Amino acid sequence: MTSRPTMFALATPPLACPAAMLRVSGPDVPALVRLFGDVVWQRNCVRGTIALPVGQVPCVLWMMPAPQSLTGENTLEVMVPGHPELLRDLEQRLRQAGCRDAEPGRFTRMAVEAGKLSLAQAEATLALVTSTDEVSRRRALADLSGESARRLRELAGRLRSVSARYEMSFDFSEDEHATAQEDSLASDVSALLSDLREFVGREQNQPRHEVPVVALFGPPNAGKSSLFNALAGKQRALVSETPGTTRDPVETGAVFEGRACTLLDLSGVGAGDADHGRFAPQARQRALAADVLLLLCAPGQADDCAREFVSLTGQDAALRSRALWVQTMSDLTPQDANPLGLPQHAVSAASAHGLSALREQLGARLGELADRGSTSRLRLKANAALTQLDAAVADPQAPPEAVAADVRRALTLLDEALLSDAPGDVLELIFARFCIGK
Repeated sequence: MTSRPTMFALATPPLACPAAMLRVSGPDVPALVRLFGDVVWQRNCVRGTIALPVGQVPCVLWMMPAPQSLTGENTLEVMVPGHPELLRDLEQRLRQAGCRDAEPGRFTRMAVEAGKLSLAQAEATLALVTSTDEVSRRRALADLSGESARRLRELAGRLRSVSARYEMSFDFSEDEHATAQEDSLASDVSALLSDLREFVGREQNQPRHEVPVVALFGPPNAGKSSLFNALAGKQRALVSETPGTTRDPVETGAVFEGRACTLLDLSGVGAGDADHGRFAPQARQRALAADVLLLLCAPGQADDCAREFVSLTGQDAALRSRALWVQTMSDLTPQDANPLGLPQHAVSAASAHGLSALREQLGARLGELADRGSTSRLRLKANAALTQLDAAVADPQAPPEAVAADVRRALTLLDEALLSDAPGDVLELIFARFCIGK
């Protein structure tokens, strides 16, 4: 045996299947073909037989020598009748010959490591296998062919040019053509935003981030920071009776029912905003991008909450399916009615009333997202870049320096989407979702 042992896995399901295929890959494969009769190891497709307890079993062999195989190693695919007992006997015979069982996603991961597939194409393989409708199948095929990466690379190139032009414009801010240049840049960002939105093609209930985002949104003094601290289990956000204490978003990691997420505390929006809407555009954009939106409402704020939410759903009707109505300060009376008919929770950060039920509900929502989490890293990063560009154009009065910073962050996200490598823990998470044999 070598330091990298030959592996095998069943590539097709054994039940109710007239034929099944086992895939074997590794340095010792040329020696294994002797198990199947008088077979010469070379690139070929031939018929053979293998001795199993029931007798000589016919099979078809596909032989793919290294390095031209998908895994980059010697690879053999064996097709045999799909009876479960035959398959168990064949697997045992391969183990006796020195093979070991491959873990889920092992062959696809080897293809990535050998440079035969990009990470985006590997994820597309998973998406294609698990797709349940024509839209997701078409998208997976585009990712697998490399067309999605090509399209995103073109968008990143355009955004890189816009970012460079922003940086150059600061050197000529007193120039008489500065206003016209800013208008041209703003127009280019808007055009990029439209094309990126078309590429991402946001769908209802699809994960939008690698780590799901749970955002707390509502009017000032709705108890967002208090609930944020209570859910996070630590004093992370500043709590004050003064409206507008939270301005820039505050975020922290949290875990609900074993599901990790990013918890986000947004600045207050609505009639009671002491900052006269200065931070509201960013809060609204982050709320629209959230995977789960907690719409917080203290006593007397129901109408304000409802107006804000209706305005948001005018931009994204699918937001309703991602939202929960959270009545805060439930230890006070009376409580407002829920005019939107959203799933509702009554909580009190002070007494901890309702927090356990809310945590369970958040865990369930995050679990549903994980079950739908075949969205590729490429598309999740592109989605995050879209959110960043949305923020860049949200406030028409924003200074060019602020817009340029948002453009730079969006460009960084697109560059990350196109990287062929990823941290080890990210790879483990991706390939653990594959089935055996892929």
